[in-house]
Amino acid sequence: MGIDLATLASRRIGLALGGGGPRGIAHISVLRVLNEAGIKPSMVAGTSVGSLVGAGIAAGKTIEELTKMARAIFWPKLLNASGLEAFCRKYLPETFADLQMPYAAVAVEIPSMKQVTITDGNLATAISASCAIPLVRFPVKRNGMRLWDGGLRCVLPTEVCRELGADFVISSDVWELGNIMRMLESLPGHEIRKSPFIANYKKSQLDSDLLITSAIPLSCFIPGQTAVDRLLKEGEIAAKSALAKLGS
Repeated sequence: MGIDLATLASRRIGLALGGGGPRGIAHISVLRVLNEAGIKPSMVAGTSVGSLVGAGIAAGKTIEELTKMARAIFWPKLLNASGLEAFCRKYLPETFADLQMPYAAVAVEIPSMKQVTITDGNLATAISASCAIPLVRFPVKRNGMRLWDGGLRCVLPTEVCRELGADFVISSDVWELGNIMRMLESLPGHEIRKSPFIANYKKSQLDSDLLITSAIPLSCFIPGQTAVDRLLKEGEIAAKSALAKLGS
């Protein structure tokens, strides 16, 4: 890509964190590798689990604190609205105004299915809305709207980072269907791009200045510390690989 890491210090870097359930723990080690390379985000946007990790980053949590949060998570409990919001209240500030950098959580308004970018108000309900998986969760009522998981419209919020003011966007993609789609694209005559949703996902990838895609096995959906360790390792591997290509 021919970009000198040193030049990124003068850029307004946006970090786009994609959805993917427990796979989002990999976002933490992606951030750690970026920080070790001297790359610090100026703003962060997150979809679904990316909104939870992103809020922690925007709150100024250290890598150690974020990792502690990840190890404290029992994922099935976070599928429940009250469990997720209680977790947010325990580990995160109360409102967007209490954060240390610009941050956005992505949700979808129903029944219009319009993408909603949340940037103010109560933090726990914003994250809860961004993570409200259809058929698993009821919609979250917030500011007169009924909101569902942002991944229904925007799995990877690259564009939202641009809207926050980023001029260089680093995206961390952990979507479980991403690898399947990449395999399908290698097959002759595939029609996957015809879906508006998939087209949006592909556009978000292409619009990323640096795309980090973690290769995460299905076994990481099984709750436990072994899965957390593997997720953190895969995020690290993916981030180091992407950075190695950045200056080439």
